[in-house]
Amino acid sequence: MIYFLIITAITVSIDSFICGFSLSFSSKRKYPLVLIIALTVFAMCLITNYATILLKNFITEQTASLGGIILIGVGIINLIRSFKKQNNVNVNDKFSYYKIFLIGLAVGTDGALANLSLALMSINGFYVPITIAITHAIMIWLGIVLSNTSLAKKIGKIEFLPPIILILLGGYKLLGLFI
Repeated sequence: MIYFLIITAITVSIDSFICGFSLSFSSKRKYPLVLIIALTVFAMCLITNYATILLKNFITEQTASLGGIILIGVGIINLIRSFKKQNNVNVNDKFSYYKIFLIGLAVGTDGALANLSLALMSINGFYVPITIAITHAIMIWLGIVLSNTSLAKKIGKIEFLPPIILILLGGYKLLGLFI
């Protein structure tokens, strides 16, 4: 059972790795980024864990792909900001905690739905949301660490690339609606 939980948690947190890589170019503060996303995922999973009985007839696995809309929106906003920076338009460089929270909602949707599936299989202890949130935090941190390599720093100089990555990840998550 514990192996199934760990494999599920790693599987649903892969997109957090990509987000951590992408967001690290936009944010100077790495720890709040990891913490806000992990706490958001934890809260979503905790709520899902204890609301399973009420929601089991209304939520499908395809709902996870709706987080893609949020990722695409944040990616488009960041893309517009990068074009404004390139054209020397004054842009506030602070990376909003609100945007990080939205990204936490986006990447946490599949974790919350995985938590729902596990709860429906009677794997619904308090340790499930903790495990899913920790794997998301680890994946975000790994993405940030990878972004600090010399090759990634060269890639990060292409200012429009991180928002494009978020948009592509959002598009990938939206594919779940059609499959």
